[in-house]
Amino acid sequence: MDHENLIFSLIERGQYSCESFLDPSLCQKLVTELKTLPMRAAKISKGSSEQNIPSIRNDSIFWLSAAQNSQAQNEYLEKMSKLMNIINRELYLGLKQFEGHFACYDQGGFYKKHLDQFKGNNERLISAVTYLNTPIQGGELRTYSRDNQDIIEADIAPIAGTLVCFLSNQIYHEVLPTTSERLSIAGWLRTTIL
Repeated sequence: MDHENLIFSLIERGQYSCESFLDPSLCQKLVTELKTLPMRAAKISKGSSEQNIPSIRNDSIFWLSAAQNSQAQNEYLEKMSKLMNIINRELYLGLKQFEGHFACYDQGGFYKKHLDQFKGNNERLISAVTYLNTPIQGGELRTYSRDNQDIIEADIAPIAGTLVCFLSNQIYHEVLPTTSERLSIAGWLRTTIL
């Protein structure tokens, strides 16, 4: 990962992506593990407003938990900790913790355009998506311009090992429909500890 490009891209465009953030063997370990987990339908919103709306998102998730982490998860979390330290050192954001979950989009899976920050809650500053597999077609993460949410900035192909990170409260994004299974870890670098 090019640290200088990471910081420059976050400052200039509010988003950054790089291939080969994870090596193929770690991706495969995480995919194997994901296949054994009790995934559940993902919801939108938080607290009493939380609800399952398949017309907005139809993926399934499993939250990473410090109490149940495997060796592969710990290896991934160590990489996210290093990413957080680089961003803190250069941008002084006061990030304290990574919160994340496995995500599985089956054939036809998608997530409509949205921001990754709840109303009235600014604890999530940097969103991070790491692809664990490479679908046959579709499943791109579409990001929009920080300056105009109607202008497409990029369609980032889901290639195993690729990391995409962006400012949670500024970058609208969506997961385009996938023609085959799309597996990832999605999460947030936070200013508070859960």
